[in-house]
Amino acid sequence: MEITIVEEKENPFLNRKEIKLRLKHLGESTPSKATLIKELTSRYSVEESQILIDYIFSVKGMGESFVKAKILPEKPKGERIEAQTSEAV
Repeated sequence: MEITIVEEKENPFLNRKEIKLRLKHLGESTPSKATLIKELTSRYSVEESQILIDYIFSVKGMGESFVKAKILPEKPKGERIEAQTSEAV
């Protein structure tokens, strides 16, 4: 798997780094988020919990994928609680 950085920018408002990558994986399946997180962990010298993968979009028939990820400056402090809307009113 070959990783090319397409765009890398700091977002001071949200206090994070946002990156866009191009992955070449000819003859292989699309890499999983876990595999990609391990690669980014070693490249940016951060912990796995600081990396968030927004999406991995594969180009059909080309062995190429596009990735959008975020790198947080520190580990998240707690779990995010989202409103549950499963019950009808």
